[in-house]
Amino acid sequence: MVPKREAAATANMESIHRFSQSVSEKGASFSTPQANRKNKVNGSRRMSDSNNVAYSNGSKKSFEGNIEKWEPNVYEKELLRRTWSDEFDNLYELGSAIYCYIFDHNPNCKQLFPFISKYQGDEWKESKEFRSQALKFVQTLAQVVKNIYHMERTESFLYMVGQKHCKFADRGFKHEYWDIFQDAMEFALEHRLSTMADLDEAQKKDAVTVWRTLALYTTVHMRNGFIDGLKGVNKFPPLV
Repeated sequence: MVPKREAAATANMESIHRFSQSVSEKGASFSTPQANRKNKVNGSRRMSDSNNVAYSNGSKKSFEGNIEKWEPNVYEKELLRRTWSDEFDNLYELGSAIYCYIFDHNPNCKQLFPFISKYQGDEWKESKEFRSQALKFVQTLAQVVKNIYHMERTESFLYMVGQKHCKFADRGFKHEYWDIFQDAMEFALEHRLSTMADLDEAQKKDAVTVWRTLALYTTVHMRNGFIDGLKGVNKFPPLV
C-alpha cells in the first residue's frame, strides 16, 4: 500500500505537471532578465544589465545594484520567511514542480539523470530516485532562506554548489542550463505564491518580485562556481 503522504505528493506533482504543460502550450513566459548573459535555452527572455534588473508581469519594482551582493531589506526578508515552508510535502511539491518544468521545456536535461532511462514513459516520476532529486534542489533553496539574515554565508555556499556540478559536465551539463533552472524556480514559486490565501494581492506581487530576485541571485552564484570550477579555479578555497 502506498503511504498517504507519498500518494498525496504524487497527486500534487501530477497536478503541477499538468499546470506546467498548460502554461507551456499557451506560450506563457517567465522572463526575469539575467545578468550579462544570453539565454540559449529560452530565447524569449529579455536581456538586462546586472545593475538594472527589471521585472516582467507588470511589476513596477526593479532591482538596482549588483545582484552578486544582494542584501534583501527587512520587508523582503520577512516575505521570504513567511512564504517558505520546510514541511516535507511542500518541499517535495516544489521540487517536483521545478524538475517537471525543466524536463518539459528542455528534455535534453534528462540525460543528466541516468536513472530516468530505467523507467518506461513517465514512470520515473514515481521513483525513489526522482523523489530524492526533487528534494535535493529545494534543500539548497532552504539553506539560502535559512541564511537570509546572514547573506554573507550564502555566496560561498551557492558557489560551492556550482563547483560540485562540474562532475556532471561529462553528462552534458552546460552553464546555460542554469537559465532553465531559474525559469523553473520562478514558475514553481509563482504558482505556489498564487495559492496562498493569507497574502493579499499586493503582498503576492511583492513576494513574486523578491523570490525572482532570490532565484536570480541563486543561479548567478551557482553559475559562477560552475564556470570557475571548469577552469580549475576556486575563489573560496577551504581554510587550512
